Amino acid sequence: MATTTDFIDNTTATAFIPELWSMLAIVAREDSLVFAQLVDRRFEQNLSFGDTVHVPSVGNLAARTKALSSNAAITYETITETNKDISIATWEYAAIAVESIVKIQNNRDQLKMYGGKLGYALGLAVDDVLAGLPDDFTNTVGTLAVENTDDEWLRARQYLNDANAPYDGRAIVIAPAAETGLLKLDRFVNSDYAMIHGNESPQTSLERAYVTSWYRTPVYMSVNTEGTNAAGHDNTMFQRDALALVMQEKPKLYQQFDIDYLVDKVAMEQIYGVLEMRDDHGVWVKGA
Repeated sequence: MATTTDFIDNTTATAFIPELWSMLAIVAREDSLVFAQLVDRRFEQNLSFGDTVHVPSVGNLAARTKALSSNAAITYETITETNKDISIATWEYAAIAVESIVKIQNNRDQLKMYGGKLGYALGLAVDDVLAGLPDDFTNTVGTLAVENTDDEWLRARQYLNDANAPYDGRAIVIAPAAETGLLKLDRFVNSDYAMIHGNESPQTSLERAYVTSWYRTPVYMSVNTEGTNAAGHDNTMFQRDALALVMQEKPKLYQQFDIDYLVDKVAMEQIYGVLEMRDDHGVWVKGA
């Protein structure tokens, strides 16, 4: 009778059993980056040099009463204006280098594979900075790590209305956990309220993050909203003019072959600055 040692098995035949590398790959998921597309970008116009953008304020004038029977002179008003200074001081880059032997012996194009990740890395860096600003807003509603109520969302909306913030350019940015809370609110999901919420048409590049509208304010969901599920998130409702982004050097790509190291080098850089411009045009919505 034959024994197991009489057979050729996968151990004795290992020299003839190849290992294969799939042409597919597990590519890291990318967050929906929304903040840079929702904030004020006007101040980067004509910014070809310099490291600071000074934005002056213009205050309102007061109406005064003049007595009908008085020959007294009128009073001229003097306003001492201030300005907001946007510092262009963030210089970031992402870079990779691939040796020529890798290009020759590899079964895929490494440079092409990571090319899009360079731009995403820089976009994520900008989004991270902007996502960190809502908790600086003076007006706040809600409690961290607790789902928000109808009254809290309505109060946030009132804060913007009290400040005369334009309806155009308003947005709500929430974490997935906060969206779960919204889906439990009858006013948010019941079709009876469709007329008051409206049906905003999101910009094409924001469609992936767009959820719906709440009182005609578009709602965007982003995993990049600052915070955690355990500690809560810094959700926000704001009007575009609340936050400014000045991109002095938009992501710019450089490529060269270095003969000293026999590598293809690819790098991408950006230069920018951000600032809270109108504090009363934003609300920190503490929540889940």
